[in-house]
Amino acid sequence: MMQDPPLRVFRLQLTYLAIVALVVLVQTLPLQSLPYPFAPADVPLAITFAWIIRRPDVMSPILITLAFLFADAILQSPPGLWTLIVLCASIFLRMRTRGRKEVLFLYEWFIVSLVMGVSFLVHYFALMFTFLPVPDVKQYIVQVLLSILIYPICKWLFRLMLRFALTQTLHPSAPRTTR
Repeated sequence: MMQDPPLRVFRLQLTYLAIVALVVLVQTLPLQSLPYPFAPADVPLAITFAWIIRRPDVMSPILITLAFLFADAILQSPPGLWTLIVLCASIFLRMRTRGRKEVLFLYEWFIVSLVMGVSFLVHYFALMFTFLPVPDVKQYIVQVLLSILIYPICKWLFRLMLRFALTQTLHPSAPRTTR
């Protein structure tokens, strides 16, 4: 099994937090004066799922919790609700990737789409049962579909960053080459 040095894993974790924070902060910018006609894709969710599928060793539950609690606070959504749903979905995806090699991308996308759909459905019904404001169903469906469609883009964008580092494991007496 290939493992990265702890410093690289820590850098990847900080990079993930920075990317999610940047995306959440960009979502709060007033880019137009009229309300959006549709709900935007949940980009932090797509990024998280892309990272958890590619590098489950980097994505700890604490890291995901921190990122999504920050998003809940900034986006003024019920604190912890979406975080808990995403955390459960991420743990499910992590368990599915354990011990597996590369799978066909369409199968992976199908599983991630199902998990995203169930996550949004659980969130919708949790809001409804707690008598919190529920978004329009049509807008919610559009948001789910956009989140599913943006997943391959996130997967492609971070493919190089999430590769395992090539570490040389040489015998101590073996000559080392420098470039």
